[in-house]
Amino acid sequence: MKFGKPAYFSDKKSMPPLILDRFLPPYPFGALSDMLHFSGIEKGWILDPIGNQPLSVIELAQAGFQVFVACNNPILGKILQVMCAAYPISQYQAAIADFGALKRGEKRLESQIKQLYISPCPDCLSDQTEVRFLWKKNQSFPFARELSCKNCGLNGLYKIAEEDRENLSQIGNIQLHRTKVIQRILPGNSDPSIAVKEVIDSYLPRSLAVISSIINKLDSLITTTERKDIIEALLIHVFDYGNMLWGIASSRNRPKQISVPAEFYEFNLWKVLEEAVTRIRIIENAIPFTYFPVLPPDSGGICFYPGRINAIKDIDKLPKFRAVATVLPRPNQALWTYNAVWSGWIWGQDAARKLKGALERRRYDWIWHTQAIRTVFAYTSKLEVPFLAVAPELSNSYILVYLSAASSSKFQLENAAYHPELKSGQFYWYPKQTSINLRSKNELSKNIQNYLALKNAPADYQELLSLFIISETIDQREAFQLEKFDNTLFINTQKLFEDTIQNKEVFLQVDDDQLENAEFWLKNPPTQYQPFYDQIEGCFIRYVLKNQLFSFDEVAYFINQQFPGMLPVSNFYLQRLLSSYCAPFSEEANHYQLKSQEFIQSRKNDLNQLGKIIHSIGIKLGFSVSGDQPIEWSSSDHEPNYRFFITASSIISQFKIKTESNEFETVIIFPGSRAELLSYKLKNDPVYHNHFGKIHFVKFRHLRSMNENPGLNFKTWVQILDSDPAVWQESNQPVLF
Repeated sequence: MKFGKPAYFSDKKSMPPLILDRFLPPYPFGALSDMLHFSGIEKGWILDPIGNQPLSVIELAQAGFQVFVACNNPILGKILQVMCAAYPISQYQAAIADFGALKRGEKRLESQIKQLYISPCPDCLSDQTEVRFLWKKNQSFPFARELSCKNCGLNGLYKIAEEDRENLSQIGNIQLHRTKVIQRILPGNSDPSIAVKEVIDSYLPRSLAVISSIINKLDSLITTTERKDIIEALLIHVFDYGNMLWGIASSRNRPKQISVPAEFYEFNLWKVLEEAVTRIRIIENAIPFTYFPVLPPDSGGICFYPGRINAIKDIDKLPKFRAVATVLPRPNQALWTYNAVWSGWIWGQDAARKLKGALERRRYDWIWHTQAIRTVFAYTSKLEVPFLAVAPELSNSYILVYLSAASSSKFQLENAAYHPELKSGQFYWYPKQTSINLRSKNELSKNIQNYLALKNAPADYQELLSLFIISETIDQREAFQLEKFDNTLFINTQKLFEDTIQNKEVFLQVDDDQLENAEFWLKNPPTQYQPFYDQIEGCFIRYVLKNQLFSFDEVAYFINQQFPGMLPVSNFYLQRLLSSYCAPFSEEANHYQLKSQEFIQSRKNDLNQLGKIIHSIGIKLGFSVSGDQPIEWSSSDHEPNYRFFITASSIISQFKIKTESNEFETVIIFPGSRAELLSYKLKNDPVYHNHFGKIHFVKFRHLRSMNENPGLNFKTWVQILDSDPAVWQESNQPVLF
């Protein structure tokens, strides 16, 4: 495998969270357009045969492509349709007003739902509050409430009020509500399936009562077609926020199964309905949206087919596609089970019946998933066009799922990019050229060696296994018989990798962890040492010095274009770089600017001043001082002697060769704002720690403080040199060389 282009295409810009965002595959906005452009495809028809990420479809249409989307999930189809319409905010407001005005008895539906969530302020007793309730599983009442009072400004976590208990008693006969929501999707059925029961049981009684009231009035809504579409899309958000799968302790709710957490939030569902507008109104200009066989204009747009792509038997009826471009999904039982039930709630039993397979299937294992994805590849192989895909949330077993499914359908993986931290892949498959034998003759270890040499830092087992699977597939390794998919494929691949990585003539394990958690390095590393962390920092500095204002996504995108696609920047590390060098820009959200003290002239002044201080202290302590970078203190009367390097960055590898001396102890003088970066590198890279762990790291301010000490002598110098710890310390760093 040649490590280089394509780069890993990260987000070009951050998009707001969508309806069902927690169920949708994460997608770096702009990636598929970039992948198509890299492949030389600038316009024409593109096929998305899965249609599970509205953002990717919208992005392609906005880029001027005509996109054919096949998706048998009506919930996702409705979200995409309403997003593309780009209705003005006034249209959403009118739709919500029409819906809220429906009468249930003598009361408006809006008033009735809002009444159930009234919670008085514990301070001023006003009912002008926004509240969400905190529950424990299998309890009859919430144990607390998060409240914000519009009247007095009180904000915080408080006990449940008596009014909250009274509201829960007003929801009516819960068994009647349960029966109503079940009969909506399964009329006349008194014994629903396990999946339907699982869905119903995942809703609190109050939420179920609200949903029962909503779907009971939905058919009586008389309004325009546009407003009805809007309400249907907004209700998807309500149904999602009505369930109990919103764990309190979980920082990232991305459920794959319907499993109620021990503690969870309950939301005000009318407020959820109103807030849903910001999650679906994300584009300003409408995108032409048609249903097959009607096609959008040549200037771009979306043609939607509400079914599986392989249901279209005659491919001659389809447009002439230039490529397939899609987001490959992870199986998600929760999404499909909920969507089947929600379809019935919105459109009735016929809509639910079309997704009955989702209600019958209880397991979505990786073998089932391989067969499902293989069907997509088999169908699209008839088109004889490139197949480009973003594959998020990857495990190594799922990498094999996609590579095996593609290979068995006569696709050859030619290029790839992979983000180890995000577990996200970008794959470029092309129809196989069977007449040419391109199988690699290199040793199995060669790609891993090249990867580690480029990274110039150790990598862990899982990262290297991912690299191994992808690179050897690109090289068409004979040992990789991906077409022969069975239960042993992953086991055999893993064994092949472990036999390779445990070759002690080539690789070293640099820690004492178990194999699957271990980190590995080269026995014979590159002669020039510049680890990936330092390469990234250098690229980052060049960017922020040239740009006055920038977002996280803009910096990440720029950096990733400078490096091989298998070596993108870590988002966690990039955030640390931004914190070290930059400050948030107060006038524009999510943007940064360089701190004033980081300007080139300011740092030059620092370096000049500190150089003079080092000369001055050295002479004062009786050393012979020479040099500039480094500055050396030499004396036959004092031990140790010192060699100083002054830097405005944390790119310490630039000094490696010059620090390899037994005659001097090395002192690196650096800004205190780089301390966290240095700590991060020393903590996370055993090789880095091995090279620089014994160096004195001294902050600018500490050196200035020592210079101002009137009683400073050599003995005091030795005592206080390391008294302001600049970097992370651990006495027993497990580095095994």
